[in-house]
Formats: sequence, structure tokens, C-alpha cells
Amino acid sequence: MHATILGLLLMIIAQRGAPANQTPKSAAPIDLTGYWTAVINEDWRLRMLTPKKGDFGMVFQQPPGVVSLPSIPYKPNGIETAKQFDPAKDEADGNQCKGYGAAGVMRQPTHLHITWQDDTTLKLETDFGTQTRVFHFAPPQRPGRMSFFNGDYFPPEPLKIEPPPGTEPSLQGHSIAYWNAAGGRGGVERGGSLRVVTSKLKPGYYWKNGMPYSGNAVITEYFRTMELPDSSKWILFTQIVEDPEYLTQPFIVNYQFKKLPDASKWSPTPCTVK
Repeated sequence: MHATILGLLLMIIAQRGAPANQTPKSAAPIDLTGYWTAVINEDWRLRMLTPKKGDFGMVFQQPPGVVSLPSIPYKPNGIETAKQFDPAKDEADGNQCKGYGAAGVMRQPTHLHITWQDDTTLKLETDFGTQTRVFHFAPPQRPGRMSFFNGDYFPPEPLKIEPPPGTEPSLQGHSIAYWNAAGGRGGVERGGSLRVVTSKLKPGYYWKNGMPYSGNAVITEYFRTMELPDSSKWILFTQIVEDPEYLTQPFIVNYQFKKLPDASKWSPTPCTVK
């Protein structure tokens, strides 16, 4: 009898969460919609200017005897590929948008416009380069459950982050999104973050000076929000790029975007190689 009661309680706990009939839009623990502007308070030289060819974002003013390391943890072939950057060739080949792909455009001094395309698809547009990223929410993950008949535990299904078969590589790749929700019970304010995993990318650049990522790169991004005492609203953005072809380890950056009151600063501009 005690085992049966315990099994029932565990099953109820494991199955708690958002109602099954909720859509990703209605289940959103945070609101990312609206207009936002990049706040450039780090990597200013690399983001506001077009760095010179071969500028790997070195760390300056190191103590004597300490070797300055590049910001991007490249393998030797990544460094060699960066040195071969030819903006004139990119422009002639129609590849002037290689610095505006999914791993690069969020680093630019851009404005964002985030809207719901439908109940299961979030759209992020940038005016810098006039790019559109589309975040497809995966079907709800089946939670773990406990069988009260024999005490067996069935673990939750793994997250499905693979794009559909036949998906062709593109500048913005294929992005699959998940909500990470927290709170909302017992007087705790509901909150959370958005996790986005992007693959099926065409090769592109982190910065507009040809710092490359390969078509094998996989990007994991987190979007969180906060409100400051002055009532300003912010997105705290983390991007993690894993690229076994060019990188020795994941390349991680943390940036911020501040919410704008309206679209008055929205100014779409085309891609450029400079």
C-alpha cells in the first residue's frame, strides 16, 4: 500500500508542468517581443568597427612574459582560413552577407525586432544586414513518469535538436527552440529563458574581417530578460559556438540588448563586406 501511494505521488510530481494544450506562445515564461538595440559595452573595436584582416581580437596589456591569446580558440586551420579572407572576392561572388549569418549577426551593432510568426514559431529580425532568423519550437518533451503498478520509472524523452531530414544549409541555419521555465508556484514569480540550438549553417564569419566558422558549427544560444530599477528592460544573451573543424573548444560570448519604446530607430540596411 505504501509503495502504491509513493508511486502515485512521484507520478504526479513528475507530470507537473505546463498544461499539454498550451502552445509555445501561450506557455512563454518571458516576453521577448518588441524592438531591442544592441548595447556595445564589450568587444567594442570588433563590433562597432570592421577589424583589419588578421585581427583575431588579441588581449592587450598582458603582464610581461605573458603571451596574448586570440579571443577565438582557433585550430591552426582556422587561423589559416582567416588569413585567406578576401572581401573583394566575397563581393564578386555574391557572398557579402557571410558576416551576417547566425553566428555573426548577433555580434553586430544591430537592432532586433522579435515577433511571433505563429503559435509555435518565434521570428527575430535584424536591421543590420536585413536578416531574419526563425526559431521553431520542438514538440513538448514527454516528462518522466512513475508507474504505480510495478514501481518502474520511465525517464523523459531526450530533447530533439536535429533539423528535419533534407534541410539544406543556409546563412541562418535551422533553429530549434525550447523554453526553460522556472517559478510560478508558491508565490515565486514565473520566469525562465529561451534556449535555441542552430545547425545546418553555411560557412560564415564571426566578425566582418573574415574570422571563419564552418558549416559544421552548432550554435547554442540563451535569451534571458531582466528589468532594472529604472524600469528599462534588457535581454541577456549568451552564444556558444561548437565547431570541431576550426575550434579547439567552444567559443562563448555574452552580450546585452535593451528594449526600445517603438520602431523609430529601426533602419534596415543591406549586407556589406566593409
